[in-house]
Amino acid sequence: MLDLDLQALRRLVETQHYRPLFVTVSGAHLYGFPSPDSDVDLRGAHLLPLREVVGLDLPEQTVERKLDLASTEVELVSHDLGKYLRLLVKNNGYVMEQIFSPLIVVGEDFLHELRPLARRCITRHHYHHYRGFFATQRKLLDKQQPKILKTVLYAY
Repeated sequence: MLDLDLQALRRLVETQHYRPLFVTVSGAHLYGFPSPDSDVDLRGAHLLPLREVVGLDLPEQTVERKLDLASTEVELVSHDLGKYLRLLVKNNGYVMEQIFSPLIVVGEDFLHELRPLARRCITRHHYHHYRGFFATQRKLLDKQQPKILKTVLYAY
């Protein structure tokens, strides 16, 4: 899917059984190189009900859904806010990209409050996240015959 319909994505997210705090577009659409066969990657955070969090057993903290929108695959991944914030302070570059994505599906007000906090979590240690990602993409590229442009774009 080359053109994003944020309203349609919002309606799709609203059909899910949980209330997200925010959902943004990630992946190839965020990076600016979607292809006609690209899926749409949605990432975000939600708040688990207190009755599920308090207890001896931790509930599932990550929601992963494969959805369909007009014959386009939509991959939705959302973490409980506690898990999401732990990823944020561990120099996870993907979390930063999701928080600062200009492609907001839902939760603009929440992101308005979260972004100043997230800015304070940006450190030089994010270098390690992206260095590891680059190394993984290079290994993948070395194995590809013929080379796939998308892998090169992700690496650089």
